[in-house]
Amino acid sequence: METRGVFAPTTREEAIDRYEAVGPAAQVIVRETAKAMEFDADEYEERVTPAVVETARDAAFAELLVVHLADRDEFDEWLADSEFDPDDAVELGSEHVDRVAWHPVPFAETVVATTFQDRPDAAASTLRRNAFGRVYRDVFTDADG
Repeated sequence: METRGVFAPTTREEAIDRYEAVGPAAQVIVRETAKAMEFDADEYEERVTPAVVETARDAAFAELLVVHLADRDEFDEWLADSEFDPDDAVELGSEHVDRVAWHPVPFAETVVATTFQDRPDAAASTLRRNAFGRVYRDVFTDADG
């Protein structure tokens, strides 16, 4: 099994803390990207909206999530030995594919997984976006109140 990533929040509070910590970096990335695109002050003001910075923060958080990659048998063994109910796992893709990427979310009592044959980088990124959309987005929306 190969593991990639930085964030593996075990609680809602930890996920929220990590998400908030990514905010300033997302603002800098957006600002520096706009500078590299040679936006003048008016164009920056018009195009760099709070939604743009929020999207950058969402993407940065998601891309830092821990992802495990292995063959199907190793994933099935991991799931059987884990604290998660296999019926609560969300698996995307085809069961007839050799490899699986997954991200466990203990506080949501779920595992989000996607299958892949080749291109583990693409699989990891797809999985992270799906985990964000299926689990984390609601956590952060609820936290904002």
